[in-house]
Amino acid sequence: MAQIEMRNVQKFFGTNQVLKDLNLTIEDGEFVVMLGQSGGGKTTALRAIAGLETVTDGKILIDGQEVQDRKAADRDIAFVFQSFSLYPHMTVRENIAFPLRAVRMDAAERDRAIKEVAETLQIAQHLDRKPSALSGGDMQRVAIGRALVRRPQALLMDEPLGVLDAKLRDQMRAEIKRLHIARGSTSVYVTHDQIEAMSLADRIVILHDGVLQQVGAPDEVYLNPINLFVAKFVGSPIMNIADVEISGSNVVLKGASDGFAFDEGLLAGLHKSGSGVSLGIRPEAVLMTHEKTAGYTQAATTNIEPLGSHDIVDVQLGETTLRARTQSGFVKGEGAQVWVNLDPSQAHFFDKKTELNLRGTT
Repeated sequence: MAQIEMRNVQKFFGTNQVLKDLNLTIEDGEFVVMLGQSGGGKTTALRAIAGLETVTDGKILIDGQEVQDRKAADRDIAFVFQSFSLYPHMTVRENIAFPLRAVRMDAAERDRAIKEVAETLQIAQHLDRKPSALSGGDMQRVAIGRALVRRPQALLMDEPLGVLDAKLRDQMRAEIKRLHIARGSTSVYVTHDQIEAMSLADRIVILHDGVLQQVGAPDEVYLNPINLFVAKFVGSPIMNIADVEISGSNVVLKGASDGFAFDEGLLAGLHKSGSGVSLGIRPEAVLMTHEKTAGYTQAATTNIEPLGSHDIVDVQLGETTLRARTQSGFVKGEGAQVWVNLDPSQAHFFDKKTELNLRGTT
């Protein structure tokens, strides 16, 4: 397995810079997920590690050895694409064996390697079938098996579940995690799907417009977003962002008559932000009750999204619509009167100019 480093990596396509001074270290045996919007640079970064894209400037190291000038074939990296990319005229066995034949592996050793990876991926019963006879999930297992069979230093995956339906995505996500744990391989996985990122990653790397925004464990980027982009990108529904006025220990939403009580010490430093602040609060931190309660503000519900295990309920406070996560059926319909509060321990404040999270920095 391998440690992978990207040092001050720049990548231009013509005049368009798609990677901007990217610095990242992926530890040996780690599962890292690159998450971001389309065009954010995550696939370009992955292809640069693999050697499928040259970098304009900077260094890429694998186990301490510079590889940015090496061909893809000389980096001992396996790559799994979104499309299955299987040879339709070959059997599953022949598809998996292809990279082993390329290095002229002994036939007996090759058969042992194919059997091992097929059993690990639970496709041994399909070895003599053609890809056209397989389900989408099994075809992707074959593609992963072909990548893993020669035991590369690292496995790179570019949205490998993107073409599968929801049920197969769930199954394959669990398989990929199980496989990573069993093999202990260094894995780098690109996706725009937050569920995949949160469930698979040891660490999530968030890219936006070619710039590294934040690197951290899934709970870290969710609970402590470093800036407004991460706050709005990670989480579903996204974090509530609202314009507020701060008065003493009160946080008042724009246009609202009543405010929410916060610790005055926490709020004191926020007055120093000359450009003003925005409040960020996750739906689960918007508290709701049917009874008049001290510290709670009355509001009317405007929309309800039943999601089975829970509901997302919109409430109107002044000029702001807040989304709250409630138990299923907690609010019976739109227009219901409820009482709302915010959990200060889960509140974030963002500088309107820099968009940085001010929590803990004031």
